[in-house]
Amino acid sequence: MLLIRRIITGLIGLIGLIYAIYFSVRNMEALPLNMPLLGDFVVPGFVGYLGAFILGAVIVAVFSGFEHVRKSMQLRKLRKELNGSRRQPHKRVRRFLKEDEPVTQPEPSIQSLDSKEF
Repeated sequence: MLLIRRIITGLIGLIGLIYAIYFSVRNMEALPLNMPLLGDFVVPGFVGYLGAFILGAVIVAVFSGFEHVRKSMQLRKLRKELNGSRRQPHKRVRRFLKEDEPVTQPEPSIQSLDSKEF
């Protein structure tokens, strides 16, 4: 389901990029850019739309990467906890495992009963 959603989102983004290229090439408009510390520039609309699309794609890729790393670390932590709980028995069971001596007394053998005089 997640893969289908990503494919649809990618197709919509690609359609938007194609439309932006078509629109800017047909109109050939120039976009004025005022960049701090670099000055004023006038770029064709195509370059502006393409730059905005690439910047958005980079931002989405970075945030998706962070989300993936966060989820994989969380999964790793859960696996460690699960493996640790498999190694150690539950508190209630541990109490019974500590007892080395059997609770019941061994039954007397037939020879021991015969040797006793009643």
